[in-house]
Amino acid sequence: MTAATETTGVRKGFTTVTPYLTVADPERLVQFVKDAFGAVETGRSIGGSGHLHCEVQIGDSMLMCGGGARGRETPLALHLYVPDVDAVYDRAIAAGGESLRVPEDRPYGERQGGVKDPTGNLWYIATRFPGVAAWEGMRTVTPYLHHTDVLGLIDFLKRAFNAEELGVFKSPEGRVMHAALRIGTAILEMGETTPMPASLYLYVPDADSLYGQALAAGAKSLLSPANQPYGDRLGVVEDNWGNSWCIATHLGQQTQ
Repeated sequence: MTAATETTGVRKGFTTVTPYLTVADPERLVQFVKDAFGAVETGRSIGGSGHLHCEVQIGDSMLMCGGGARGRETPLALHLYVPDVDAVYDRAIAAGGESLRVPEDRPYGERQGGVKDPTGNLWYIATRFPGVAAWEGMRTVTPYLHHTDVLGLIDFLKRAFNAEELGVFKSPEGRVMHAALRIGTAILEMGETTPMPASLYLYVPDADSLYGQALAAGAKSLLSPANQPYGDRLGVVEDNWGNSWCIATHLGQQTQ
């Protein structure tokens, strides 16, 4: 066990929040992100339920994906920053993606296009304009939550996971068009639209403590914290918006 693991409970190469994409065909998803985004597969295993678990790296970001081990599909929306949005958009379409919108210059400081991958995830592919700064800690891939009552979700995340509000931008009618939060070393984005419940993996120093804090903030338990054979102590909660949060502390070694 390294000193960093003892202090943070975070696996090497990961941040506090990691998207977990649960889809019917994880092999298809892994192949798509390799072909479209240059993803590198860093690990795979078969869980006790017989479902595939894969981990891939895109730029400086880690993603987890699996094949329905949680009993439901949870495709996500993800914000992907790249040096050349047009080239990556074209590769994503060639890899089997469905266009959501072609790349265009946006008034908020980036050129952005959108693609739906063959397994149902939404990818907002973007290149920032020169001189446009990102939130500190923003990485190549950022989860983008789709929900109604975004302000209520933000309040929950502050109470459950000590989230720090970075910015909330509303339309003249009061709809939350975009919001950004920091949880530990990671950024989350969200906007008010048709709900798309997400599954997210949180690496934290004390899974038991944060699990209890999430329950006190109104989440319901899906799994009480317990040591897992892959080296994490893990508990799972679900919030009132349907998002599942896998709260984990990496133990740095496999347990028997």
